[in-house]
Amino acid sequence: MRSINYDVPIEQILTAPLLSCPSHTSMREAAQHMTAHDSSAIVAQDDGIAAGIWTERDALSAVANGFGPELALGGIMSTPLITADASLTAGEVTARLGRSGVRHVVVIKNGVPIGVLSQSDLIVSPSVDFSHFLLRLKPLESLGVPAPLVAHWNASVQQTAALMLANGVDAVVVDYGGSPLGILTERDIVASIAQDTHRGTVGDLASRPLETLAATESLYAAQQWILKGRTLHIGMLDREGRCSGLIGFADIVQFVRTEYLEELRNVLLGRAETTEVAPGSTDLADRVIQSALEGIVVTDKNGIIERVNPAFTRYTQKEVAGRNTSLLSSGRQSTQFYRDLWQSLTSAGQWQGEIWNRRKSGELYLEYLTVASIRDDDENVLHYAGIFSDVTQRRQTEERLNYRATHDALTGLLNRSVLDERLKRAIAHAARTRKKVAVLYIDLDGFKLVNDTLGHLGGDEVLRVVAQRLTEQVRSSDTVARLGGDEFALVIEQVDEIRDVLRIAHSLLDVVATPIDYQEHQACVTPSIGISVYPDDAADPRQLVSLADLAMYAAKNNGKNNFQLFNRNVESSALAQLQMLTDLRHALDQGQFCLYYQPQWKLAGNAIVGVEALLRWRHPERGIIEPPEFIALAEQSGLITPIGAWGLREACGQARRWLDAGLEFGRVCVNISARQCLATGFLSDLDAALEDSQLPPERLQFEIVESVAMNEQAEIVALLHELARRGICLAIDDFGTGYTSLAYLKDLPVSTLKIDRPFLRQTTANDGRAMNAGVIKAIVAMGHALEMNVVMEGVETQEQLEFLRAVGCPEIQGFLLGRPGPPEAMPLSETSSEK
Repeated sequence: MRSINYDVPIEQILTAPLLSCPSHTSMREAAQHMTAHDSSAIVAQDDGIAAGIWTERDALSAVANGFGPELALGGIMSTPLITADASLTAGEVTARLGRSGVRHVVVIKNGVPIGVLSQSDLIVSPSVDFSHFLLRLKPLESLGVPAPLVAHWNASVQQTAALMLANGVDAVVVDYGGSPLGILTERDIVASIAQDTHRGTVGDLASRPLETLAATESLYAAQQWILKGRTLHIGMLDREGRCSGLIGFADIVQFVRTEYLEELRNVLLGRAETTEVAPGSTDLADRVIQSALEGIVVTDKNGIIERVNPAFTRYTQKEVAGRNTSLLSSGRQSTQFYRDLWQSLTSAGQWQGEIWNRRKSGELYLEYLTVASIRDDDENVLHYAGIFSDVTQRRQTEERLNYRATHDALTGLLNRSVLDERLKRAIAHAARTRKKVAVLYIDLDGFKLVNDTLGHLGGDEVLRVVAQRLTEQVRSSDTVARLGGDEFALVIEQVDEIRDVLRIAHSLLDVVATPIDYQEHQACVTPSIGISVYPDDAADPRQLVSLADLAMYAAKNNGKNNFQLFNRNVESSALAQLQMLTDLRHALDQGQFCLYYQPQWKLAGNAIVGVEALLRWRHPERGIIEPPEFIALAEQSGLITPIGAWGLREACGQARRWLDAGLEFGRVCVNISARQCLATGFLSDLDAALEDSQLPPERLQFEIVESVAMNEQAEIVALLHELARRGICLAIDDFGTGYTSLAYLKDLPVSTLKIDRPFLRQTTANDGRAMNAGVIKAIVAMGHALEMNVVMEGVETQEQLEFLRAVGCPEIQGFLLGRPGPPEAMPLSETSSEK
């Protein structure tokens, strides 16, 4: 950082080229670019046109709202851009940033963005000598900064980001419980998105120790500390050595400007002891007026304009001299407003406040005006002087920040913090009127499939449509909020009968389940709804939400797409699920997982050509538990990623042991979930598993469900091609259950299609027999045409085997030829096992 002159063109201040990316870039990639270039912002450009800007504050908002790092910038960037022509001076742009309340401006030259300037790039002082004198004179404590926000080291990053956003701060002090304090800044939040560590705790991200200065040290010492690039924030220590404030660069700049403005007022409004003008004072006043960033107007006693400065409302001195100040009137203030203003000027000699005025262009704007009378020794009014700052954009920014703090950015619904407050008020009102309040907790069934198939933009559109549908089904006095992800909550007030709530729940089932059109596709989700009621179930707002959440899980367990009122049975079921989650967390650490294997057979020659690794949980009390009982819970909790990484290592290790024993198994087939393969570190885990086991890559096959494999998201496509490049074989599991584009399929590096087992079961039943047999024949024929292998899963009877042999299905898997079992139970031999 360096101090710069007021009149230098901003093009000369730029120290780095424009950092930009397409608007479809993910938050993770954007954060990585910002971190690599030590930048506080990145511009989103499409076809050379700047569409928006994503800043550290936007990153903070994204984390606070629980957005995933794969979300594209297009939906979360700040728009419209604040721009400035490269020829403008630093002083002019500093004034513009001050008026707008934002911290970044995009510099434009010949219509093309060439860079971004931040507030810290524009360290402009109206007078360098004045600033240095003032800063040396004043101690840190003169800033009057409030006590800092403090976060415990074990607090979640998301909660802390929400706290920072709600309080409008860019940093918090981190308490490590007696150890030296740390600091977490917006820049640390950006780095956490880049490294995918934003789901952790504050202590993992914070910088330590916090740089501090005594409250009695000068502001000049703090300024120099910052200018030397040592830190962006200084902790202020009181006389007892406690951190009593957090001082940032913006605090120092604002202090200088405020003090300078006060000095400016003294020049304009102070009375000379005599009516004689002292030599040189006029020159001083002229210099101060001309260089001020604030607009200044001086009138005679009748309000006729005598002079204005360059920062005045885009009028020149020549255009307004001799005219009445009423030319600025917006027409928005009442007669009483002006009567009160003049009354204050007459009685107190001054007036301060916000007022709407009109620019030369006719545009209305909000300004903060200080106007005072200048009188002679006999108290006769000679002049009026007004000093004003345009606060229109600052007000808009404040309103936008307040909106962001209380609303979900994607859907526009209220967020969880406002839901809590609304629920408190609803309960208080219900207690006075002897009514009930219902909380409906809603989770969308099938939303993960939508995200996997249509991508996150499709998922976002579904969430927006669902939010609108929910809002339309309740009264304006009720509350609809998005809690995060695909979860919503409704607060229904002034309820007389529970059946009224059930009617609403019934309508939500129908409305939410209506298919949603997205591009050329239809997305289908259904709601699982949990309901709790005040005062029947609880009187505490948070407990009511928790109980509705428990009831929602009961609705899911009852087949989804239904609603469930809270009752004690629901609570027991939820506690059992909570216990399973606790056990699941311990299972990995305590080595309770194991892999069973099921062979895949080639019908021509009856040879084993592969073995599928299947996860099992050796529970210490319940014995062997199969995946359907715990995989969904592992997905929801995020444990699927470390469990999947363990399974990959174990399968590769077992395959290596078979090779070392001279046993032929073909390939070992490992299932991977969407969450696992998109997790940061997936390819690193794969490399480590192959390196540790020394298993040849061509001996490993990944099985990916159709909805993931057929996803046209760039990151999925790139991953599949990268796996193929490394020699890994790829299979589409449960083929036939989704929506497959054959044109897209033929371009994928996939070698095997595994047909979902329900098709085979129904070939031996009367209902749908011919249709499902036809589907299997079609998939087999398609596999031959695309030169892909086809495996039929779930073969259980001799009749099914003969059918598959007749239609030419090359490979099969199922109980008829081998049930899943431990490694030692596999019928392997040095030559391919014969059947």
